[in-house]
Amino acid sequence: MRNSTLNTIKTKPIARVRMTTHTENDLKTFFVEYQNTLTKYSIKRPKYINNMDEVGGRIGCPTGVIIIVPTDIKELYTASPENRQSLTIIQTIYADGSTPLPPVVICSGENIIKSWVQDNLTGAEVLAVSQMGYYTNESIALA
Repeated sequence: MRNSTLNTIKTKPIARVRMTTHTENDLKTFFVEYQNTLTKYSIKRPKYINNMDEVGGRIGCPTGVIIIVPTDIKELYTASPENRQSLTIIQTIYADGSTPLPPVVICSGENIIKSWVQDNLTGAEVLAVSQMGYYTNESIALA
């Protein structure tokens, strides 16, 4: 017999420090300030709006587990292990739907190892290494 108050979801791993970084109020404040900035500078056309963001990835971390939760819970984040190698991916989007710049994948090290390059890459990606870890720097940004 199926219980209508429970369902299953897959957890999403996230670094523990990122779990407490932003609150709902922080996000609301950001979008109010964003709208105020658009108004202040009379930005009305999407072709003038773009975004560049980075996302960190943990190499060797599980993608999540399936758990049973009450039906009103749609997402659940669990802390990922902190003893894993990381990489960074920088991507861009344009509000008017224009083709974005190719993503930049930054790994820690001095050289790109052939085994890091998977067959499912498109070839448009920019692969980079940083001796400072997985952080971007001037050389990577200008490449």
